[in-house]
Amino acid sequence: MPRHAWGLLLGASKGIHVRDRRVVPRRLSGRTLLVLGCGSIGSEVARLSRSLGMKTIGVSRSFRVSEAFDERLEISRLSEVVGRADAVVVALPLTKQTKGILDYDLLSRTKEVVTIVNVGRGELVPEEGLKRWLREKTESRYATDVFWDKNGREAFDTDAWGLSNFAGTRHVSGVPLGETLEGPMTAAARNVDLFIRGGSASNKVDLAEYL
Repeated sequence: MPRHAWGLLLGASKGIHVRDRRVVPRRLSGRTLLVLGCGSIGSEVARLSRSLGMKTIGVSRSFRVSEAFDERLEISRLSEVVGRADAVVVALPLTKQTKGILDYDLLSRTKEVVTIVNVGRGELVPEEGLKRWLREKTESRYATDVFWDKNGREAFDTDAWGLSNFAGTRHVSGVPLGETLEGPMTAAARNVDLFIRGGSASNKVDLAEYL
């Protein structure tokens, strides 16, 4: 998933999804990346980005790999730093605190030219506010692997597809098929073994927080 997120970021920055007009590729090297959600996915995205000379800012409740970030901030400070980013990767879980976190008000604080990638959940970025922002900031781009829940299931039939600065894949980044299944299975087995042997395991969550 981290490499898929980075692929979306790179592809959107270069404008490979645009077919109806000539597009100006965006340089990522030397730019500032803001990562929302700095667990294993966000941390790996940050690590890959630093190898390209990007400055990395992490906004999260906790940090899986703290050294992957030049700056580490609490989620409450998101509005202060979103305007500094040239690129944003959203890798947050969907909880009572994070639902709708990137609403229109926050999106309007971004630079005129910014690339946003979402590999968390669709509901982190409200659909109508996103479309309004994309229509107003036509030079900014949004690429996503996650979509909004409609009638109890994730729906891919948004009219955002009609906007030239919107791109996406149909929630395939986390699908464990073939060789991609080996990593998650191994990690899960190790975690179960930790719990059986010692009564504790990694990646504990509070189910009451989740939606």
